[in-house]
Amino acid sequence: MTLSETIRYLSAASLLTASAIAKPTAAAKSAGPEQFSAFYNRVIATKDSAERSEIVSAFLDSVKATGRAVLEDSTVHFLFQGKAERVSVPGDLNGWDPKGDTMTRIPRTNLFHLAKDVAFAARFEYKIVADSVWMLDPLNQQQAIGGYGANSEIWMPGYTPPPEIEPRQNISHGRIDTMKVRSKLLGRIHTAFVYTPPGYSDTKHMYPSIYVMDGGEYLSLALMNNVLDNLIADERIEPVVAIFLDPRTDIRDSKTSMRMQDYTMSDSFVNFMIRELRPRVMMRFRVSNDSAKIGIMGASLGGLIATYAGFTRPERFGLVAAQSPSYWWNQDSMITLIKDGPRKNVKFYIDTGTIRDARDESRRMVDALEAKGYALHYREYPEGHNWVNWRARLDDILEYFWGTKK
Repeated sequence: MTLSETIRYLSAASLLTASAIAKPTAAAKSAGPEQFSAFYNRVIATKDSAERSEIVSAFLDSVKATGRAVLEDSTVHFLFQGKAERVSVPGDLNGWDPKGDTMTRIPRTNLFHLAKDVAFAARFEYKIVADSVWMLDPLNQQQAIGGYGANSEIWMPGYTPPPEIEPRQNISHGRIDTMKVRSKLLGRIHTAFVYTPPGYSDTKHMYPSIYVMDGGEYLSLALMNNVLDNLIADERIEPVVAIFLDPRTDIRDSKTSMRMQDYTMSDSFVNFMIRELRPRVMMRFRVSNDSAKIGIMGASLGGLIATYAGFTRPERFGLVAAQSPSYWWNQDSMITLIKDGPRKNVKFYIDTGTIRDARDESRRMVDALEAKGYALHYREYPEGHNWVNWRARLDDILEYFWGTKK
């Protein structure tokens, strides 16, 4: 199956890849609207309603011309114009609470405003709610696609987008094949997509491999195949085979996902990977049997099950990557296992956002791992719990495990 055919099957959200995500235009980088404080003072000082309306219209036109929200150093000015009793800004910054950040109407106008101070290098997502109606920000063309569709997005001035997610036409590309494994242990058919690197068919080489939880979304939303292609082409990592496991029984329907059952430290799921999936992979693809060359990774609950699989079966998974991991599950039971159990021969990578993400539980896990003497790479980033955050770290994961420049 070709990559384009694979992507079409993954989910409705998978049709909205990076090419569909609005990005800052050239206009956005040019001189924007006047300072908000100056605009506000002019509006408040103007007694003539027609003149006041013209000032507001001119300012909003200048905002629209940039295609993005109003940023002043580390301050974001959220704006909404319209008839409403109450307008708020739910998003990463407040845990998507529709009552969390309420805008204030500028006196004698229909313009609502909210100012928020945010980390200079942050990236975050949000929506506007006007009288209970959720919507994308009409004044901000920049959007990010997540598991639940599009959100408005803001890049603070110090944020740098990851270039390695972009597809490149001038390099060789890997191939993606589809596997369907009928599992007796899980009682269902489980789908996996297997990425083989460029040149795979021309060699007899035994490749390192990585098992990826929520694999359909790591392909469709995190664009991991692009990252693999680009890092391999630039010789930043050695070629890798990636097995993308999708938790949906019907990959076209997100409601059929079994991740809440499979990913919550399930021995049945770990045994499925080792006893049923892995033998099929090894029969069909040339992958190393050395646990030091076999990774497992995931985000959120996917990071939890990746950690559990590596800890309980280190002879099969010697490399573990967890992004914004749900280590809070069952009263920190995964952290307790690390604390109370013997040190295993596993190398760990953990990252998390700092905007209402998994920082607290990740730090508790880091303390436990460091106390046991595990090899560990840990980083925090000023972002939230979402795919755009996770995909920006894929190069770090892959280079930490298989980088050529060590």
